[in-house]
Amino acid sequence: MQDRIWTNLANIKFKCFYTGKVSKCSYHVGNIYSIFLALASATSVVTWAIWDRYPLVWATIVAFSQVLHIVKPHIPFVKNDREFIEQSLLFDSLYLSYEKLWFDNRKVEADENQIEERFYNLRQKEHEISSRFKHVVCPNFKRLIKSSDEETDKYLETNY
Repeated sequence: MQDRIWTNLANIKFKCFYTGKVSKCSYHVGNIYSIFLALASATSVVTWAIWDRYPLVWATIVAFSQVLHIVKPHIPFVKNDREFIEQSLLFDSLYLSYEKLWFDNRKVEADENQIEERFYNLRQKEHEISSRFKHVVCPNFKRLIKSSDEETDKYLETNY
């Protein structure tokens, strides 16, 4: 049972780190997206002199920015930054419960049946978190996966 608890504890800590990183990335991408749209709108109004010289370039920029403005609410990664951070916080809370269970299970007087029941209750909470955010598709970014995995390993080595 100790190995199963440890595996889930490590997995939940990874999910906590990863969804937090995805949230930050989503937030920054959303800001860059918004800044581009704002600049494209502002420059299209301000630069009438350049309009005359390069009408095709500016028409393309304006058209592209308008398309981006229309599709922005439908881009899941950009619109879900708050859901990603909320997931991260819920996973962190669940991690703390797994940590307590792991330490409780190491005690000599630990009741195996009670430990197993608590373990499955925590697994149920994980399922509830996943179900709550089933509309949110968390992307697989290899760079973030690698850094989250390394951060998880470092965290677990430092604290256990």
